[in-house]
Amino acid sequence: MNYNLEKQMEKAWTYIWNTLFSDTSNLFYDYISNREHENRFDHLPYPDEIAQQFPNPCGWGTGMEDSMLNAGSVMDILRLRRELAKDQTALPLAEKLIDGMFLCSHVHGVPGFVARSVSPRDLRSCYFNSSRDQFTLCVYGAWRFLRSFPDASPVSRKQAKQILVDIASYCEKNLSPEQDNLLRLDGKPALVSDMIHVFYHEIMRLPMFYAAAWEASGDPHWFELYRNIALDGIERSLKIDMNLNWWDIALSQMQLSVHLLASVESDEQLRGKYLQFLKLGAQLAEKEFKNTITKTNAFNGDWNCLNRDWRRMKMRIRGETLEKTGSSAIYKGYPYMLPEFPEQYEVPYSILRSAGNLLYCVCLSPENTPSQDLLNTFKELAMKSDYNTHASDAPVKLLHGYWIAKSGNIF
Repeated sequence: MNYNLEKQMEKAWTYIWNTLFSDTSNLFYDYISNREHENRFDHLPYPDEIAQQFPNPCGWGTGMEDSMLNAGSVMDILRLRRELAKDQTALPLAEKLIDGMFLCSHVHGVPGFVARSVSPRDLRSCYFNSSRDQFTLCVYGAWRFLRSFPDASPVSRKQAKQILVDIASYCEKNLSPEQDNLLRLDGKPALVSDMIHVFYHEIMRLPMFYAAAWEASGDPHWFELYRNIALDGIERSLKIDMNLNWWDIALSQMQLSVHLLASVESDEQLRGKYLQFLKLGAQLAEKEFKNTITKTNAFNGDWNCLNRDWRRMKMRIRGETLEKTGSSAIYKGYPYMLPEFPEQYEVPYSILRSAGNLLYCVCLSPENTPSQDLLNTFKELAMKSDYNTHASDAPVKLLHGYWIAKSGNIF
């Protein structure tokens, strides 16, 4: 079974590089809308659409939404493939990926602002509204690159260090108790971008950013900023409500951020609190995986469904942009209209993605081992797709879960 799983995961690896990756921008895009290779990205927004922030300033639904989420996961996979499988292509691919990440954090002229993606059509256009999620995976990926590829070219290592220091500088400049938002590229408040007064799973993101900049640069300034907020942050995080339902994306980013902190922290007491929190996150992930099992058992459709061009989808207004009086749906100058993915695409995508995310949530805690139910369902799901015809970026997360589990001798 594991031999078949390994073969299937290699097919998934080939798929994400051959189908989702653009050699022009060095970025992974979210989905394809055409099985003809040269037309697979026809749906991606044109520069004039991006200039108008259409259909929304986040690029939600357009295929340019999650390039940084994908980059962080793939960078982690690359270092594991190098360590565990002696993959000789890992270094050159990692350097390509750093080029793409650097593009997203510098092409717009605001160093340290992490654009979600950049258009492969002109290598310049990007949406205004990022998110703490995109920042988180960009930081994690650049940090992993510096730790795992010491023999990378001086140019690539300089880029990775610059990404981390510039993100920390951007946060220090823009964040304060009075201004708790990463802002949009136009300087106005952004959705999904608060950093200080946030929920349990988001509290340790800012300490993570500063800690990564400290390790990359050796500058004690970043260590001081990190430590000034770390202890209070983890104490607040440890009060996490274990009875709440959690989204796999939120849990996975929570675990990655605290895993980074546990990896760089030398104070055993503080590190112990990080490990305690990782254990709680693993327990929540095991609980949430039951929902994935339920959804899997209920789904009888196509696991490789092609997504449509977002321009031809129904759209709805993002709720928090609507004035309480209902008089306006314009938020800070722009509407946020969401393309609604077809259910036959969205359901299998979300199931496969959650399986990968939740598996590595458990595996990132040294004190937890995935249950047999989780492992069996993961294997079942990983085997369902035909990677010759697949169309989403969910395999990125499946691969991330697989390789982190493999590093713990679980597969």
